[in-house]
Amino acid sequence: MNSETIKRQNASRLSNVNPILAEKCRAIIALAESEGFSLIVTCGFRSNKEQNRLYSIGRRGVPDEKKVTNARAGQSNHNHGTAVDFAFVVNGEISWNAKLYQNIGRWAKIVGLSWGGDWRDFKDYPHVEL
Repeated sequence: MNSETIKRQNASRLSNVNPILAEKCRAIIALAESEGFSLIVTCGFRSNKEQNRLYSIGRRGVPDEKKVTNARAGQSNHNHGTAVDFAFVVNGEISWNAKLYQNIGRWAKIVGLSWGGDWRDFKDYPHVEL
């Protein structure tokens, strides 16, 4: 995945969320870049159908499958365009290295967003919201 692909995906996914959130997410991306990191928006607005599909994961009886959300359709801030999920891009590939994701929390706080890593019951480290 190259920088142009990342820029296109970020622009596309941020175009469907609250404009204030989009502005703050662009600031997070800039902060990441200033520290030598590359972020890609993996999810912005999410339809109710997609939300219910994600809610079913970890509840389908598939062995060792973990839940990815506790929110049903309409309960997620993604359904209202007020949440975004990021991933780090390292050497052209998405990285889920947990050590990296503490940075998202730090940057979210700098720009005035809430971070899913601060949640008590369900830690969502890639997630930021208004």
